Amino acid sequence: MKAITLLLGAMLFSSFMGNAQCNGAFSLCSKKYDEVAYLTTHNAFNSSQGNFNLPNQNLDISGQLNIGVRAFMLDVYNWFGNTVVYHGSAVLGTSPFEDELQKITDFLDNNPNEVVTVILECYVSADDVEAEMIQSGLMSYVYEHQLGTAWPTLQTMITNNKRCVVFSDVDDASASQGWYHYMWTNMVETHYSNNDISDFSCDFNRGDSINDLFILNHFVTNSVLGTGLEAESEIANSNPYFINRALQCQQEKAKFPNFVTVDFVELGDSKLVVDQLNGVEPLSIGESDFSDKILISPNPTEGFVTVISDKLQLENLQLISLTGQDVTNQVNARQIDSQTWKLNCDSLENGVYLIQSGLYSAKLVKD
Repeated sequence: MKAITLLLGAMLFSSFMGNAQCNGAFSLCSKKYDEVAYLTTHNAFNSSQGNFNLPNQNLDISGQLNIGVRAFMLDVYNWFGNTVVYHGSAVLGTSPFEDELQKITDFLDNNPNEVVTVILECYVSADDVEAEMIQSGLMSYVYEHQLGTAWPTLQTMITNNKRCVVFSDVDDASASQGWYHYMWTNMVETHYSNNDISDFSCDFNRGDSINDLFILNHFVTNSVLGTGLEAESEIANSNPYFINRALQCQQEKAKFPNFVTVDFVELGDSKLVVDQLNGVEPLSIGESDFSDKILISPNPTEGFVTVISDKLQLENLQLISLTGQDVTNQVNARQIDSQTWKLNCDSLENGVYLIQSGLYSAKLVKD
């Protein structure tokens, strides 16, 4: 809970900030696609929220998007004639591939300043993938990159509304499928089969070191099933260990980590690491962009809470859960005077929440 508490404000604020440009920051607009770091989830679909057994994530793809994930690793299979995602064995859970893509489409529809990446481990054909892309509506957003040319800036991709980049580990695209990029002519990665933190290294695995994009695999999995290990993930995802490893690999390999790939993304400091790599200063919990305090008492709370600030506006006040859900209607917010609000938190489940109003945010804990 401590790690989640420390990270929540920066993660959710980046997602909900109304005037943020280019993946949450104005400074990223002028950077090229290969100059930006993206918070990436390993086996993104394989979540407890999605009812998968032995998951790699707690949040589903929609929840991950809401806390700042911008790249997703998906394993795609044919299961009795249907194109689905699963990890290792279908008996642990499956989901229609189209449904997972639809979550990304819906996010892009509603967030016109965001760029996302889909990285596929494919056991189906490029034509099968294309059919699902079309059906989900994601096809309208795909960006087509010509190998050997410079990547565009995020702003260019946003202006052209080509905000989804797709890679596959199978090189079977037809001449008309230039949007279906082969991973290993574009990317290089660190090793992915780490069963303990001590297994991490900066050594390259698949792909050529001269390729444009760098996947920093930073997850620990079960040695037999390859499934996620939640306790180990929280340790691996926490600073200073995480940022030190990212910076070490960047220096050792003289290569910028683009896809920082984790399990159980909401644990630890994953979003903070990506922000630091991007040179983006995350907002402190309880502080606005201009260091204006939002005071909450008592905090943690068991019931009623008083919120004092001259920056909040009742009509814009939101309470956001860890999974990115708006639960404002559960607290019956009442304005007492121009700077004071009362919230009744009796109906909230225990956990960590973000109080949000326009550009301003603060953390609230319900015990």
